[in-house]
Amino acid sequence: MNKNILEQIGEHGKQLRSEELHRDSEDALRQAEAEEKARRGYEAKLRRDRLELIKLQHGQIEEDEIEQEPEPEKRTYTFGEKVSNFFYHYKFHVIAVGLFVFLAVFLITDYIKAERPDVQALFIADDYNMTYLCDNIKETWSSYVNDVNNDRRKIARLYYVPAGYTDMDNASMYLAQADRTKLIGEFQSGNTIIIIGNMKAYEALDITEGVFADARELFPGDENAEEIGYRLSGTDFKELIGYADMDDSELYVSFRKPVKTFGESEEKMQKNFDESVALWRAYIADHRK
Repeated sequence: MNKNILEQIGEHGKQLRSEELHRDSEDALRQAEAEEKARRGYEAKLRRDRLELIKLQHGQIEEDEIEQEPEPEKRTYTFGEKVSNFFYHYKFHVIAVGLFVFLAVFLITDYIKAERPDVQALFIADDYNMTYLCDNIKETWSSYVNDVNNDRRKIARLYYVPAGYTDMDNASMYLAQADRTKLIGEFQSGNTIIIIGNMKAYEALDITEGVFADARELFPGDENAEEIGYRLSGTDFKELIGYADMDDSELYVSFRKPVKTFGESEEKMQKNFDESVALWRAYIADHRK
């Protein structure tokens, strides 16, 4: 019966490991033989020196008659032997350094390639479809932002982190707890200014008062602007994300007031606030119904 690829890979790995153990065993044997030879030669020299010293003390020989030990012949190692000897003695050091370098390169590369939004927003109303649709607004929103973090990329992202679930089965209860922890973390920082939600979600988080800026002051004269936020139904948001059946009649786009938080100073949050409001102002200029 033909062996499958996993069995072939396993046997090949065993063969490589066996060959490696065999080479290590041979290297260790050669090293032990060399050390044993050196030890015996040293012991023989000690015996000769002791015997010649006794003879010299009894006047049986003169000092200049003592046989001088010839200088040991210096062996010239080939490049391959030097490399093999180096890895034999420093194999684990080389592996450790290699792993450290690999990890450092991986972390640096990951940091460089990591996406760091210039403006980010949270969708906190309970609508499971938004799990898959948030990315659909990224390209449009990103065209309206500045390169705030100076990474030569302009990125605006929307994340779905619901304040609660309609169907609170065991799985949803676990997810709700995890999402609530995320929301607490976001509200303790000053990075996220734009919050999209409904009154049910805002009441669940107790953020209906004193948290959001008055949208009527941010967008004066706009019929979609209310105290709590900007009515999402006044834009083509659901068409852009491909969610025609979305009920956006009670959804608001709200903007957190700049304050000093655990993660940001009030000045830094004010900058994030200004960038977020500028994004929405530019967006509704092109996408207001």
